[in-house]
Amino acid sequence: MGGAAIVVVALGLGGCAEDDPLDFGGPRDCSIPEQNAFMYMLMQEAYLWNEHVPGDLDPAAFESPSALVTEVRYAELDRWSRVSDLETSDALFEEGMVIGAGFRTRRLSDGRVVLGFVDPLSPAGQAGLERGDELVGAGGFTVPELDERDGWDDALGPNEPGVAVTLQLASGTDDATRTVELTKDWYPLVTVPIAEVIEHDAEPVAYLFFTTFVEPSIDELTDAFVRFSDAGVRNVVVDMRYNGGGRISAARHLVDMLVGGQAAGEVSYRTDHTPSLSEANSTRHIERHTGSLERLDHVVFITSGSTASASELVINAVRPFATVSVVGSPTAGKPVGSAQFTFCDKAAYPITFRLLNARGEGDYFDGFIPDCESADDLARPLGDSREASLAAALAQLDQAACPAPSSSDDEETEAHVGERPLRLDAPALPGAYPGIDALRGVY
Repeated sequence: MGGAAIVVVALGLGGCAEDDPLDFGGPRDCSIPEQNAFMYMLMQEAYLWNEHVPGDLDPAAFESPSALVTEVRYAELDRWSRVSDLETSDALFEEGMVIGAGFRTRRLSDGRVVLGFVDPLSPAGQAGLERGDELVGAGGFTVPELDERDGWDDALGPNEPGVAVTLQLASGTDDATRTVELTKDWYPLVTVPIAEVIEHDAEPVAYLFFTTFVEPSIDELTDAFVRFSDAGVRNVVVDMRYNGGGRISAARHLVDMLVGGQAAGEVSYRTDHTPSLSEANSTRHIERHTGSLERLDHVVFITSGSTASASELVINAVRPFATVSVVGSPTAGKPVGSAQFTFCDKAAYPITFRLLNARGEGDYFDGFIPDCESADDLARPLGDSREASLAAALAQLDQAACPAPSSSDDEETEAHVGERPLRLDAPALPGAYPGIDALRGVY
């Protein structure tokens, strides 16, 4: 969430470090009133928009620090400040481990629900679920019944190991359905499930599908870019359509791999805190690593409304140093980040700084608007050059017009997922992918 990764600025209860402007110690004890009082102090002192925090609240009136943060955060701009469980937060960011079933859903404009991505090592991945499978029911209810009853959370169950989830799925062109029972559990994320070199117009183009910025992704990104560099790649497609963010150290590493060969030493990004904490402001510079591309001519980012936070930081940081295009749909719009404050069994993530690139550009609260809009083409696997968003990305590399779907594309889409296109702003269903949904918008 800042600095070298997520910045851990409260290492325990008690006093403050003399040289760390972001060390505010901790609560006097772990009772809820004391935790609330500590959280209220953080929001008054460290919060980026602390001038909007009411000064006359009684912290003891809230049932938890999380409830307090939700009440006092600046609703006009802030939908991210939160308090999380420390154990699950550390497991995610440090080890790339999450609890869940491991599938992400997308809703079509006709109301149907289709799997957009399945984590390879998750319970869903091990059970053979695939992108493009239609979810026709869960927990014994059909999708329309679940929508009518607002029953998705109950059908998918709590996000705890051992929780069984029963799904009804349809695949292919026939009407046959199958029932699959998954048991939620801890599993490791594969953050770079696809890293391929595509021959496009007799030139090598790198395609990187990247899901989450966590500590293990640094090595996964390095391995991918060593292959890209060895292939002489100068044009890259980075697919972050489902990437909701994560560790800023991993974001910085991706920037380094893309432009470290031509912009080492230049400013990668800058953090600006609230005026009373200006001594905490920092500037990070681009570094060259093994695998950093010698030259990047053009990078195309594939995005959606699920593309947030660290993903957007990468887009903004690369823009001053290479030709950048965006295809897909508008990103979530999070040009700010947080330090991590740990206390008791919790990790607090109040927004604490703005993020600016080498040209001082930031404040993209409306997200990055695509140069070429394209849908998430669930009829085709990710990495298929005919998949709508990847086809649009390759067209951008050719400086061609945004491709229109061909009749054959329409027929295959209809056969697999129905006649109507995916809503560009369609979110994942609540509870379907809880480990990563909790990460959305977090640095």
